[in-house]
Amino acid sequence: MSDNSNINVYKQINWKVMIPVMLFVVFQSAFNSFSSVLADIAEYFPNISTTSIQMILTIPSLVTIPISLCAGVLAAYFYKKDLVLFALGCQLLGGILPLLLHDNFYSILASSALIGVGQGFMISIASAVVGENFTGVTSGTAMGLKQAASSVGIAVLTVATGFLTRSAWYKAYYIYFLIIPVFILTALLLPRGKKDVKIVGNGTEGLKKVFTRGCIYYSILSFFITVCNFAFYTNIGMSIMSKGFGDASDIGVATSWNSLITVVIGLLFGYVCKAFKRFTLASSLIIQSIAFFVLVMAQSLTVIAIGGMIYGLGAGIQMISACYYILESVDQDASSLAIAVAMTLTSLGVTFSPVVINQIAGIFGELDGTSGLLVAAVGFLFFFIIEMIYSLVFNKNSNVGKD
Repeated sequence: MSDNSNINVYKQINWKVMIPVMLFVVFQSAFNSFSSVLADIAEYFPNISTTSIQMILTIPSLVTIPISLCAGVLAAYFYKKDLVLFALGCQLLGGILPLLLHDNFYSILASSALIGVGQGFMISIASAVVGENFTGVTSGTAMGLKQAASSVGIAVLTVATGFLTRSAWYKAYYIYFLIIPVFILTALLLPRGKKDVKIVGNGTEGLKKVFTRGCIYYSILSFFITVCNFAFYTNIGMSIMSKGFGDASDIGVATSWNSLITVVIGLLFGYVCKAFKRFTLASSLIIQSIAFFVLVMAQSLTVIAIGGMIYGLGAGIQMISACYYILESVDQDASSLAIAVAMTLTSLGVTFSPVVINQIAGIFGELDGTSGLLVAAVGFLFFFIIEMIYSLVFNKNSNVGKD
């Protein structure tokens, strides 16, 4: 097949699969749009502690980690389509509870738990569905579309949530009624798929299929990458303030561009894969290292904004590559659990990021935000070198970016 016939990376996309994936993946992180509702809930329940109110948002994250691992195991006993429909059902029920029982605070916590169960299933199964239905550069294109749909969906839902809460905070949960048409389309369009390899009762064969060298390497690497990646969000504001470049509004303007660029990268990821092939992940790491060095040396808010845009470019490539490389490192019937393992370590990376970054940054000076960004810059440079060595020595036969 000639190169000219493959210029359009969307040519091989099976839209019957991709459309439901792009729709249901929005609800993988939809609850992130509810952060603006907490203040209204706190006002509605004046006798409930601040910590308990904050738990409304944190419970889904806590539930997601064990549930995503369970979903990876259950994919050996149930079809991925059925697991997706179950996840959507849990989230729909979670969205309905506060509408019916909004005067009961514990029903809201139960709602968060159900939403977390749905999110946990989505995290493992959504990428596995892509891996099961697409291969080669088409898989990378599909992963990019999935990421772009998720990012755009969250942005839209955030606006919708703010609009719905104008009359009453609990009406924000009406957005979960959007699951009904998504559920129907998924049931009609998404192929039933295949079951994954069984880990339990299959000796060591199942474990070997999941815990390949590539899966272990990229899962561990994802943990450390996420530790440095999340340093952007925990340190950029402190750095801007300590340098005297502006206040909270200036921070938002200077850093908001990275989200838009991440969406664009999602749409163009197939082309990025074709250009860099097995070095796609390595390219993202060096771009992120450059971005953090720019942020460290920035002497104006304009340069901070440029650094944030470069960071968005690298982070957009890296976030999609993380799942893409995991899918390539295992057989299709081991993809769900492999993704679950990687995503669990990624979640732990977010959790431990402030502790790890601050411990190292404290050695070199004051914790003013800039020192944390410097640790991340050096960290990404180190990971770039490690990934280049791995790609050149152990990943010579990679199919990343190939048709």
